[in-house]
Amino acid sequence: MLYSEARERIASGDVLLFRGSLLHSRIIQRWTRSVYSHVGLALWIKADGVQRLMVIEAREGSGVRLFPLSEYLARGDHVDWFAITDSGLSREKTIGWGMDRLGRAYASPWQFLRSFGLVSKRLSNWLGLPTKVDQDRWFCSWFAAQALRAGGWVPSPSDDQPPEKCTPGDIALFTCLQRRGQLEPRRALRVAG
Repeated sequence: MLYSEARERIASGDVLLFRGSLLHSRIIQRWTRSVYSHVGLALWIKADGVQRLMVIEAREGSGVRLFPLSEYLARGDHVDWFAITDSGLSREKTIGWGMDRLGRAYASPWQFLRSFGLVSKRLSNWLGLPTKVDQDRWFCSWFAAQALRAGGWVPSPSDDQPPEKCTPGDIALFTCLQRRGQLEPRRALRVAG
């Protein structure tokens, strides 16, 4: 679906899942065994009298930040829009939880390895090390899963895993969400000639 047509229907708190084409995105997809490499939450803000659709996200190198969705689309990222369908989930609480963490650091490499490394995860479990290494640092899927829970979403038994162990692909399967489609930037017109 064209972004220009879908933009007004996307609501704050909806989930945006990314399939990047850069090398680091492909590594994340392979490492987490997911079709998606990144996840964030939609957030409408008013800046200089203009409504902007932003992504609130935990991003390596940046931490928890706001970033324009249109810039992701302009650089060619594939973005799938998932709308919140659980009427018991508060969008305000979901976004409020995320905004309270704005500016916090990205998760340490150890946290990522603890959650997703094949050997490190097994060894850490065997040693009884906690999965929640630092509650003030986040990676994208942990951030999104925790925000949805803060909004009041109660996972079904099939969805119920610790947020710090969720991959972007796990988020796509949450029962509180429904995929609406892939957002496409404006299509270029072909000129005959």
